[in-house]
Amino acid sequence: MKSLLHGIVAIIFVAVILLLSDLGNRTHKREITGHSGNSGRQVANHFKLAMVHYIDSPNSEECEKGIRNALSDNNLTENVSYSMKVFNAQGDISTLNNIAGSLSNEKYDLIFSLSTPTLQIMSKKLQGQKIVFTNVGDPVAAGAGESYQNHMPNICGISTISDFDGLLNFAKLLQPGIRKIGTVFTPSEVNSVIYKDKLDEAAGKNGLTLIAAPASSAVEVMEAAKSLVMKRIDAFCQISDNLTGSASTSIIKVSLDNKIPYYAFVSSQIKKGALAACARDYTEAGYEAGEMAVKVLNGADPGQIPFQVVAKTLYFVNLESANFLNIPLPANLKLNFPEVEILEKVN
Repeated sequence: MKSLLHGIVAIIFVAVILLLSDLGNRTHKREITGHSGNSGRQVANHFKLAMVHYIDSPNSEECEKGIRNALSDNNLTENVSYSMKVFNAQGDISTLNNIAGSLSNEKYDLIFSLSTPTLQIMSKKLQGQKIVFTNVGDPVAAGAGESYQNHMPNICGISTISDFDGLLNFAKLLQPGIRKIGTVFTPSEVNSVIYKDKLDEAAGKNGLTLIAAPASSAVEVMEAAKSLVMKRIDAFCQISDNLTGSASTSIIKVSLDNKIPYYAFVSSQIKKGALAACARDYTEAGYEAGEMAVKVLNGADPGQIPFQVVAKTLYFVNLESANFLNIPLPANLKLNFPEVEILEKVN
């Protein structure tokens, strides 16, 4: 009888051990219900995530903020529901390649890519990992697919391509005499070259001439801006890329020193002295990417999710800069751009 009891106890003990050892695996990716923003359903702990920045920039930081907000709104708490390792290449391609190599040696549930250079490298080196991108102008040109619908099976995300016609229409309303515009671009950044070409195309359609000056380093950015002043541009219409974004203060200083209006594609540049901005909402872009990531973590196939363009565009006017530049706001500004926000104080 004692032997029988000992046998039963042993069986129960082994069963408990097996149950506990499998508990982590069974809870790792179960779905739970609850508040989930726009996703309907969501995921529970514990997910291993990574986020890769190319360089410190306001756009990238706002995207990260939006992603974290989306995860939080979907009941995902860092260090509870997920862990996230954040990498930053500090604008160095060799470092970015090293980061991609490090990521390829580990298995992540999902990786966030927050720039065009990052997406270019990760799409080549991390084809076995699920990737959600944002802060990318043209994901097709970056090599992530043939179209927004037909793309690599492990990648989906949110494009933040600028509204070039929107900014130029905005500038023409604020500055009716505008004829010649200038921008600094970065030849080594594919997104920068694409943006420069698209701005040139939009300028032609709007009866404007674009003069573009190349720069390959932060020091060259200011010199390029000064060269545009020498060519008598009527305004800076500064495209958004990683280099000029991180060195935008230099271009804005040149513009203000020479009393030349600066029109931005990045909202944070308003606080630095830009006259006006027609900007994609990068926090919203990050949020939409975070929502997309939740779907993928819930089991959605990233290859079946079309690339999307961020839904929201913001318009701002810096009244202090307008007064400094002696540019009166037109009476029909709100009529033409009802969503515009006129900022009397930017600091």
